[in-house]
Parts: sequence; C-alpha cells; structure tokens
Amino acid sequence: MYPYSYDATEAKAHMPDFIVIPQERAQLIDLVKFCNQYIIPIVPYISGNNIGGLCIPERGGIIVDFGKKMNKILHVNEETMYAVLEPGVTFGQLKQYLDENYPNLRYSYPFAPPSAGVVGNVLLSGMNSMSAKIGSMADSINGLEVITADGEIVRIGSCFYGDGESDLDSWYCRYPMPDLMGLFVNWQGMTGLVTKCAVQLWQNLPYQKHSAALVFGMREVAKVLREIGKSEVVDDATMFCIESIKMMFEDYKTKKFPGEPDFAVLMPISAKTEKMLEAKEEILENTLKKLNEEGIKVIGIDLGEFSQLFSLRTRCAIDLPSVVLPIYVSSGLTWFGSYAPAHKLEELIEKTDEIYHKHNFSPMIYGKTMKSGHYAVFRLMANYNKYEEQEEVKELMNEIAEVCIDAGCIPYKTPIWLTEKLRRKINPGWLNLFEKVKKMMDPNNIFNPGRWNFNY
Repeated sequence: MYPYSYDATEAKAHMPDFIVIPQERAQLIDLVKFCNQYIIPIVPYISGNNIGGLCIPERGGIIVDFGKKMNKILHVNEETMYAVLEPGVTFGQLKQYLDENYPNLRYSYPFAPPSAGVVGNVLLSGMNSMSAKIGSMADSINGLEVITADGEIVRIGSCFYGDGESDLDSWYCRYPMPDLMGLFVNWQGMTGLVTKCAVQLWQNLPYQKHSAALVFGMREVAKVLREIGKSEVVDDATMFCIESIKMMFEDYKTKKFPGEPDFAVLMPISAKTEKMLEAKEEILENTLKKLNEEGIKVIGIDLGEFSQLFSLRTRCAIDLPSVVLPIYVSSGLTWFGSYAPAHKLEELIEKTDEIYHKHNFSPMIYGKTMKSGHYAVFRLMANYNKYEEQEEVKELMNEIAEVCIDAGCIPYKTPIWLTEKLRRKINPGWLNLFEKVKKMMDPNNIFNPGRWNFNY
C-alpha cells in the first residue's frame, strides 16, 4: 500500500487501509453501497502521475485502482469521432490503439507521459496539444457514466436514454439537455465514481509541421502568445521559459545567460492539403513579422529541423504523449497550475520570475493560449530534492500562489493547501452552493473526503 500513500509533490503522505482493483462495474456498485453504509472513504486512482496530491487518501479508507483492470477502450465511432473509455485507459494506450486501428483519427495529448490516464485528465480540465483550437480537455467530453453514493448508475449526455445499457453509438454529444456534467467535472472525485467517459477525437490531418518562436523579453512573450492564438492557424501555442528548455540538456538547476532568448513558443500546425499548410505558415510568419515591426524581437524556427541538428531530445515536446524530460529529472515535482486572464500575462511572468530567483529555484514558467486567445493557462512548476527542499519549495509555491490569485488566476487540479487559500477569497454564495451540492451528492462524505477542505 505504501506506493499509494504519496506522490511527487510536497503534500503530506497518508496510508490507505485497502487497495481495491475492480474489473467490472458491478463490483464497484457493491463497493460504493458498502462504503456508503459504513462510511468508508473511497479515493479513485489511475496511474499516480498527478502532481496535486489528489489521490492521497487524506482519511485512509479504500483506494480504487482503475489502472490495472478497468482500462478498456470500449468503442470508437469513426463517423462522429469519439471514443468511449474506461477510467484506466492511458494516453499511450489510446494513441497506439488509434494509430493501429483508426490512423485517420487523433486525440489531443497533453505534456504528460504515456502512462498518465486520459479520463482523469479530462475530468480535471487538463491541457492538450490542441488547446489553441478547442480549449481544455473537459470541453471535449461527450458523456459520462457515474456511480453515485447510493449505488445508482447515472448516464450524462446523449447516452442518457433508457434504463439498461446504452448503445455505444449514442455517446455523440453533450447538449442540449441540462448539463449535469458539471456535477463531476473538476470535483476531484468528490461526487461519484466515473466508470465510462466519451471523449472527442479529431481528424489526423496529413500535413503537419512543428514551428517555434524564440522570444527576447520577459514581458514581450505575453503579446506573442496572444497574437499567435488570435491568428487561428495553430493547433496549439505553448510558451516555455528558456531555463525549462535548457533542462532538456542540462541539470535541473539551470540559469539563463545574457543574450539568450527568454522564452520559446511551440506552435504545431496541421492541414488537409499542402496549400492549406502553406497558407497557415504564411499567416503565422506575417504575425511574427508584425510583432518584430512593433519592436518585439522574435525569431521563428522549424522545430523539426532544430531537433535533427541539435538534439533529438527536443522531440519529447513534439511527439506527444511522451516523458517531457525537464519535468522528471529530480525526486520532487510540484506546481501552481491555473487558468489566467491573458491580458495580465506580462505582470504574472515578471513577478513570478522574480519569486523563483528570490528563492534560488530555476524558473519553470509555462503557458498556453486557449480557444483562439480567449483566455490563457499559466503554470509554474518546480523540480526539487524531495528529501532536502520540502520547506523551501512550500515557501516558493505559496508566494507564487498569492501573486497569481491576486491577479485573478483560477487554479486547477488544486491541492488542499491551495484550496484552503482560495476559500478565503471565493464568493460566499459560490461556497454555499458548492457545499450544498456536495452534501446532496455525497451525504456521508465517502468520495475522496478532505478535498477542497470540505468537512462534515
């Protein structure tokens, strides 16, 4: 049970009392009824890759490990482009399955290892490699099957017809019925156990190119990211501070030297025809040219050619899912991840960079433009020695969180120390409604108790 008691973050470890490895839904129905009767905590778990302490059993109880046996790809509808998955399916498994059986379809993989779970990331509004076009992964959920606290099976989305098993070809959309999906999305397993999830797929277009922009200036990269998003020609646009890029080739304690660019922005493009690809490239080139004319120094490069010339390790950030090496080079890893107001990125980048240097940590500043520039993701990470730098990294993340929340950032995949901080700032009416929903959905507080500092 020990490996289930902790993760890579500074979150305090807690031992579970039992590990359950289910093979089918009927077993889970019996388990939920039993736990609800005797008030035993249930914590969902897939692969243990999260870095928010979300699967640590705060109050012991039972960890339900979906990754071992409930990991089947149940159905792919090629015409309406979606897949129905059990909760244990990983990104690597889904990619291999699509490549071998539906090469014309693709999924939107995040910067995560192949062993990470698809459904967990979806339910927690994770990022992906098409965020500039589609937003977060939660936006692409078609349907859910959930076991509620009384052991009842609930299907949400277009699969909601009938009281028996649903037709797997009926999981094609989320609307126009009342959107009950929100009762389970971003709740960190606090309202029920998801047993099936339908995720949207997209055409795997034949023409693809990975470009990048090297940006000189800490504040300037914010406008570059916004303008690239507004161009509406890229699948994704992700900024990495140069220190995190250099971690691919050096130790995790890196620094930036005078004259080096401050950020790199990764910009994958895909198209149906060669001419369409050329047109998108032209629009992107003109966008960068206009930024240079406005006094922002930005240089476009072909990332594929760069990887061939300098280091194939660069492809860790291209061929997703993959183990993005800068993230996994030390014994500890933590973060502050948030949805952010894109118009405040300049302020956020400048202030958080100062905080990293104040605490003697190498900056790991990461951001995305979302849904053609309507908002952004702003994420600050830290590699650290889990056995020597626990207190130092806590101070770093606490100060970063204060600055970002004050600027209006909204954290996601929130650990308990962060939700405690949020509770002091959230609208009281929101908190009251949140707690009413939790009590209605889980009257005995068996589902992942302690999350969002919720106690009763």
